[in-house]
Amino acid sequence: MSGIQSDKVASRRGLRTDWARLPGHTVEVWLWGEHVMTGVVDQAAADDSVLWIAAAGSETRRLFDKPSGFQVRA
Repeated sequence: MSGIQSDKVASRRGLRTDWARLPGHTVEVWLWGEHVMTGVVDQAAADDSVLWIAAAGSETRRLFDKPSGFQVRA
């Protein structure tokens, strides 16, 4: 089973559309049914349109937006 498939099977988190309420929460970011990353929400726009996942280890802070199709599960 590939890493993406195992991520799909392992995910027990629910879809969230209220991104502005997620700073400080650990979330999974998905795009078109594929797991992109898991991380802690650093900041989110008040209109729920974008959020930033905090930097961790060698990973830099990343921005995700709803218009591009990203979904968040928490």
